This record gives sequence, C-alpha cells and structure tokens, in this order.
Amino acid sequence: MNLPGAGQRVVRIEVGHALQFETDAHVRYFVEENPVLTLPDDTEVTISLPAPASASGTDIATELTGATIELGTCTADGSLVVLFDSGAVLSVPPSPDFESWNVSAPGNVLVVSTPGGTIAAWNWPSTD
Repeated sequence: MNLPGAGQRVVRIEVGHALQFETDAHVRYFVEENPVLTLPDDTEVTISLPAPASASGTDIATELTGATIELGTCTADGSLVVLFDSGAVLSVPPSPDFESWNVSAPGNVLVVSTPGGTIAAWNWPSTD
C-alpha cells in the first residue's frame, strides 16, 4: 500500500519519545518502534525509542529535514518503508505488542500498523 506524502518535502521533525516528521502538505509520520535510517552510502543509523537528543537522533533529523519523500509504503508484514530523494531509506518494523507507526493526512486519513503488523486505514481514498 502506497502511503500519502510522495512528492512532499519534510519541513518538521522531532526525535524523542517517538520519531515524528511532517511534510509541507501536512502529512504526518509518527514512529514508535525503533527506526533504521539507511543513508545513501549504506550506513545504517538506528535509534532506540524513546530517545533523548542524541547523535543518532541528530543524524536522522539532519538527513530528513528538507528531503522530499519519493515513496512511502507499507509491506505485507506491516513494516513502513519511506524512500527520500537524498537516497536515504527509513525502515520501521511492526511490533507484536503495540502500534509501531502511523501516517495521517488531511481529510482525516489515518493508516496504522497495529500490534502484530496488521494495517488499519480510515478515510482511505477509494481506488474504484
């Protein structure tokens, strides 16, 4: 399933109890499971959440702020994968115990990776 945000620029990011970033068109990604950011040189930056302001949190914020989302998608197992124009890739696995991530967009659109990785979506645009 392709998620909202493709072609939009990341204008705000926070790293703390969760990783949150928002685009210039008000699409919001909210991550509560430990994300991995693979940089264009294949370096992997992992952040354990909740996280104090740390080197890895700073790396993620620096890499993503101003980047454009090329594709946001969720896989069959409930993982989140976001590709950026910089060549960076953000990956978030599902959690067996809690919601690992969600994406919200204007129009009350909400997509959630529920415990166990099942995807739930509300107000998702019809493809009929």
